[in-house]
Amino acid sequence: MTAILYIIIAIAIGIAVGAGILMLAARVAAGFMPRFPISVAVVIVQFIAALIVSWLLNMALGTGTLTSLVSLVVLFLVYTAITNLLLKRPDGNQLGFGKASLVTLIQLLIQIVLGVILAFVFGAAVVGLFAGAAAG
Repeated sequence: MTAILYIIIAIAIGIAVGAGILMLAARVAAGFMPRFPISVAVVIVQFIAALIVSWLLNMALGTGTLTSLVSLVVLFLVYTAITNLLLKRPDGNQLGFGKASLVTLIQLLIQIVLGVILAFVFGAAVVGLFAGAAAG
């Protein structure tokens, strides 16, 4: 039961961070900052779409490098379409595919950099934990 609670908390934190990243990307690329609830909705739809698309591509292509590359391109296009449909300018108009692509590109780059940084931090922590356990 505790593990499920931790998973729910991790997903909530991930959605909040993702919404913040989307808000920053929209500010940089499109020149406006969307409201937080709208950004949360966009991130949730992107997350669900990413799960479905990744699952379908893995079922169709199997696992491997080709699947990863195709998945990256397809997910970029899906994220762009979702961003274009759900994220509106302050005047109510859509962003357009070009601006939505730029917002998505910045969003994905920030997520990748953040993921690499977290991998190094938690990787170093795990290595330090094992080194301390082996020495003691």
